[in-house]
Formats: sequence, structure tokens, C-alpha cells
Amino acid sequence: MGIFDKFFTKFAYKFNKGYPDMNNDQDVLLLESLISEVVNKNIILENQDLITLVKSNITDYGDIEASGRDTIKLIFSDIPNRGAQSDSMRRDVYDEIKALVDKEESLSDFKMEVGGGSSLGSAAVNFNGKKYKLVVKGASNASSSDTDVKEALVSLFYVTNIDSPFNKENYESRVNSLIEIAEKGIPGETSDASQKVVAYLSATADDNKASNVTFINQPLSSALTIKDKYPGQKLIRTGLFDEIRSMAQSLTGFPADKWCPGDLYVQLGNVDLSGIDNIELLNGLFNDKWGGDAKPLTAVSLKQADAQGGKAKALLNKYASAKSDYNLTKDEIAFDNQGYINGIKRLRDSISKLVGGNSNIEYNIEDSDLKDETRFLRGKYAALKSIEFLFRQFPTKEVDEAIVALVGFALSLTNVNPTFFKVTGQKSGAPGKVDKFEKGQNVILYNVDGDYEPIQIDDTSSFGGLKINFKIEKGGQPYAVAINARNNGNTQGTLEVQKIKKI
Repeated sequence: MGIFDKFFTKFAYKFNKGYPDMNNDQDVLLLESLISEVVNKNIILENQDLITLVKSNITDYGDIEASGRDTIKLIFSDIPNRGAQSDSMRRDVYDEIKALVDKEESLSDFKMEVGGGSSLGSAAVNFNGKKYKLVVKGASNASSSDTDVKEALVSLFYVTNIDSPFNKENYESRVNSLIEIAEKGIPGETSDASQKVVAYLSATADDNKASNVTFINQPLSSALTIKDKYPGQKLIRTGLFDEIRSMAQSLTGFPADKWCPGDLYVQLGNVDLSGIDNIELLNGLFNDKWGGDAKPLTAVSLKQADAQGGKAKALLNKYASAKSDYNLTKDEIAFDNQGYINGIKRLRDSISKLVGGNSNIEYNIEDSDLKDETRFLRGKYAALKSIEFLFRQFPTKEVDEAIVALVGFALSLTNVNPTFFKVTGQKSGAPGKVDKFEKGQNVILYNVDGDYEPIQIDDTSSFGGLKINFKIEKGGQPYAVAINARNNGNTQGTLEVQKIKKI
């Protein structure tokens, strides 16, 4: 039986006549839909693991749109589509791809090759025994913004006299005046960040559409909030800022942004780092009160209005002797479907035993067959492996503390953090909202007079990971939290706070 005979035999029941009538518009539309579905499925499933691996590890250049089968075009939303900046950023991406190949067992044979429809060429890689070409492209124009632009705009607004929101009428004149200031260098910012701001403002100066107005109102909102309590001071995001973060990382062993997620510091006085040999002394440089000036620094974490929760995967490094303790090994990547199913059963049994003696956890396993798809089973197995590894690091009666610790780590409440303040900019341009995170603070499982609402771990047969829902108490206030444990498509497990919302 030929391929078309197989196709029509499989889908004959969908057509009234048992076959597509090409004179019937509905039949033609249905046929086109079926063909598109089959073609897309065959193209996408073959390389989806590689695409997911790239997306999970190369995250500093915006969203990635991927297309192609053996030659995969990767279009990054925050990279300009042409020009010197585009070339520089795309070279950086190729460097990151090479670094990814060097560390991932499933990847090998990185080589830059000419062609591929790109002036910089393409990256040839071997993924699980098959050769692919990766072509890095830019999508954005100069009006796209990255984190530097968002945060450096706060520093820029802090030194201006703008004290009211942007709107369609004042947008163009204000932006042009901001360009003149930024071109001279924004205080507390690197020259690179200042130039990024100039490029962004220049590209949007004559475009007062609603999205540009709401975007620029958010850093203005944050700047007004800081200026209200700390007028006439210095905002720093380089120099001393980097020295402090480097020292903290050395003292704690945590990534700098997990010690303190402050995106900028308000500097109120001289800072002497000599003689600081422990994290308590370093944390003592930061004010514990919003608007306080007893200490020379105030740490401010800048958030957009729609910001989501943080990542907690790096917490596993604290307990692991090697990343293969919680990531997939080469042997595990090579499992067939039955191997994954057996492994999932073993890990489920282990997790059940680990949480069995903890009344604060309910582990719910859906009693139905797992999808017989390799990618799904690999993801489920990897998610279970990372959670099972974390739970084994805690005594049975304290496994609930492991889950709560994930949230604390994602929020940078790790018992070694200084006091910091999260300022959330408002799209309206009104002063932002301020949340305080106390020094050495940690989160705890929410309870009322010792009565705890159990942590719900849902292990379903349709989701390639685990969903964890529970409530915490932070700063005396209850919050609802949702965590996803999943796999990035190949070797690495990911633990993400999907939601944290005050109740």
C-alpha cells in the first residue's frame, strides 16, 4: 500500500463520502488541515528536543522562533535583524551554542560553516548521532528593548525632572529630550547600557503607539518611587555594584542574583569593602527600612508590571556532587520507552516513601497509562529524578521544607540575603509598588495555629512533569504558590515558580 493509500485509509471516516470530494469546499479545507498537521508533526518532532535544549539554555536574547528540519533557523526577538550590533550579538549566541555543545553529552562536533543564508555562516552540531545546522538570525529592529534598556531607563529618569506619566501627546518631545541626556552618559550606568538606551529611544521617538507609552511609563514609575524616598542620591549598576556582587558570590557560594536580586543600589554614602570577610558584614551595608539612610546602600529589585516568578533549579547544585545527580545521564537519555516507564515507576515509589511520613504533603499519582511517547516519558522521568534527588537531601519529616526552600531560593530569600526592596513599575506611570524582603528572611509553609494546609503534588499521566501547589507565609502575609518541575527536552531538569500571589 502506497503512502497516499495509507493516508486516505486512515482518515477516510472523516469525509462524508469516505474520500475527499475536491468539488466540496468543506472536504478541501479538511484535507488541507490534515495534510498540514501530518507534515508539521513529522518535521517538528524529529528535532524538537534539540530546539527545546537551545531555548532552555540560551535565554538572554529574547524569545526564539525556530523553523526547519535539518537546517534549523533560530530567530531571536531581541537581536536586530542587521547591522554591527546584530553581528556582535549573533556571534555571542554562536559562542553560547559552542559552550552548550561542550557541556552536553548529547551534543558534539561543533563547527562553524559558511552559508546557511547568513553572513556569519551557520553552526554544525551533532545531536544524538545526527548532524544539524543551526542558523542564528535577528528579528527585531532598534526599537526592541532588553534588560539593560529597562533598568538603565530607571537611572535616566532618576536624573530628569519628569514627574508625570507619558501619553500620546507628550511622548515625542519627551523622548527627544531624553536622548540628549542619555547621549552624554547616564550616571551609574555603563557606556554600553547608555548607548542601548539612546538606540531604543531614537528608534521609537516618533512612534507614540500605546505599547511604547505603557512600556516607558514603567521605568518612570519605578524612578519616581525611588526618588520620592531617596532624592538627590546616586543610583549604581556598575563599578562598586559589581564589586559587591562578586564578593557576595564568593562568600555565599550562591549566584549573585540569588544572594540579592537588587538590580540597582541607591548609594547614600561612602562604602568601604576592606576587612569584610563574612556575609553578615556585607549585608550590614544595606538599609533595613524603605527610605532609611542609616546604612550607605539600599538594594532595589526592579520589576515590570507583568513580571512572573523566578527559577529555582540552581538550588540543586547546593546538594549535588555532579549535575548528573539530578540531570539525565548518557545512559538514561538512551532509554527506550519501556525503560522510562520502569524508571518512572521506581521514582514514583521512592518519592511516595520519602513523603509518606510527612503529613504536610499529598502526593497524587493519576492511575492511568502514561503516553507512549519518548519525549513525554523522558520529560516525566527527568522531572521525577530532580524532585526525588531534592527530597533525599532532607529527613522524611522535613521534606515539606525542601519544597518551601525552592520558593525561597527563587525569591532570593535564602537566609543569607540582605534586606532588599522590590519596586514594581506601573503601566500608568503612577508611582510603583514597594515590597520589602527582610534580611536573612526565609519563607515558611502557611499555617493557622499549627494547622497546615497540605502541599499538593500532582503527578498526572498527561503532563510531562509535576505540578506543586501550596501556600506560604512571607513577611507575615499568606501567598498561593505554583511550581512546575519539568525537563528542558534533554538532560536538564527545570524547577520554576509559575505563580506567587498574595491571598
